[in-house]
Amino acid sequence: MEYLVQGCERPWEVAIEPFKVAPRTYYVGNAWVGAYLLETSEGLILVDSTMQPQVYIVFEGIRKLGFDPRDIKLLMLTHMHYDHVGGARVIAEHTGAKVMMSREDAHFLRSHPEQLFDNGYAYGEFEIEDHYSDDAPVVLGDLKIDTMLTPGHTPGTTSFFFDVTESDGTIKRCGLHGGIGLNTLTDEFLQEHGFSASTRSDYLASMARLKNLHVDITLGSHPAQVSMLEKLPLITDAHNPFDDPSVWQWLVAQRTRQVEELIARSSMRPAC
Repeated sequence: MEYLVQGCERPWEVAIEPFKVAPRTYYVGNAWVGAYLLETSEGLILVDSTMQPQVYIVFEGIRKLGFDPRDIKLLMLTHMHYDHVGGARVIAEHTGAKVMMSREDAHFLRSHPEQLFDNGYAYGEFEIEDHYSDDAPVVLGDLKIDTMLTPGHTPGTTSFFFDVTESDGTIKRCGLHGGIGLNTLTDEFLQEHGFSASTRSDYLASMARLKNLHVDITLGSHPAQVSMLEKLPLITDAHNPFDDPSVWQWLVAQRTRQVEELIARSSMRPAC
């Protein structure tokens, strides 16, 4: 199966079939931005909402997998950009799910609403009922999700880590970096919005915390970041192409190098 989204001006409107990434872990996003459905013993967790006009894609994907969207008990948001939180209000109102986001990005969204980048799309403000803590995992039923504040892309970008159990009893570690985009770190962006170049140092510090972690299955905040859609034809009953520990290490190393190169070329210098 091949998804041709390169060159598409509005890839977030391209629906794709939902697919299994790991045990009890499913991709239900669109061709542009990811959303993940996690199955627990006490209901469903949804990671990110995609954009408000595309929530129907998320709901239809959940139904195709045999689940009921109304069983979503928890909506966990990785960071406050519109393509990740735009549908949060619709999902919360339809399901009654508790909404979580980092304290840092909740504040950033309130103080800098222009950083939502909704580009004129429909948006409804939503209630954030709880925040993450690096010291306290998020637990629903038999699933425990460790969270780690990884600022850089936004001040409150948060990454998620959890274990899944294969049919043979093998434990695999899943990891999702909450936002690795470099678009908010360029000279042009920082100067236009009046932000400090120190956000690049925050990004590098986050990557330094992540580089030594072992992650078997990397989930892409955007599927293209780790070539998820290209791997779909490789899925068989005996082979999960997403189970590849080298992907996490590659992702962290690649983005670290790119930010270091950006800093080297930059005309901006952090304030002393």
